[in-house]
Amino acid sequence: MNRLDGKVAPISGTARGQGRAAALRFAAEGAPVVGGDLLREEALAATWPTG
Repeated sequence: MNRLDGKVAPISGTARGQGRAAALRFAAEGAPVVGGDLLREEALAATWPTG
C-alpha cells in the first residue's frame, strides 16, 4: 500500500518545474493526480499514466 492511496492530488502548474515534480511524486506514491497548466500537452505528460 502506498502512502497516498485513496487520496486525490489537485496540482496546478504540472507542465514544468515544481508542479511537475510534485505531480510525478504524488503519482508514484499512489495518488491520482488532477493537474493543469497553460501548456496542455506537457501537463498531460505529467499526469496521464504512461504504462
